[in-house]
Amino acid sequence: MADIKIIGAKFLELEAKKNPNFSGKLQLKTNIQINLLEKLKESKDTLKLTYIFEINYGNLGKIVIKGVLFLSMDLNTIKIILKNKENKEYNTPEYIKVTNLVIQKASIKALELEEELGLPIHIKLPTLSIKN
Repeated sequence: MADIKIIGAKFLELEAKKNPNFSGKLQLKTNIQINLLEKLKESKDTLKLTYIFEINYGNLGKIVIKGVLFLSMDLNTIKIILKNKENKEYNTPEYIKVTNLVIQKASIKALELEEELGLPIHIKLPTLSIKN
């Protein structure tokens, strides 16, 4: 598969809420939407995408991150990704790679917001263990 790199990124909207009176069972659901995918006219090898990354903690709170990524890749890969989106084929190596880049970029910001508000982190962090 072709090399796909983030060459630019911006957050357009950040929302983070925590209910200080929460008690009960914790629910955690993550939702990722890629809304806009377009090839930049000014560049032959750049794809622009907008996304929404949401972590819903049920009654405890939520985090919503809206952003834009600029991705560099070869022209053939851009065509494949645009065709995948048009045909609603999301389980392809190229589309999954793009979605993983969204997850990586948004998760870093989500971790900061979770730390600030005291919300549980949405991913399992690596840990060390002793070998027996």
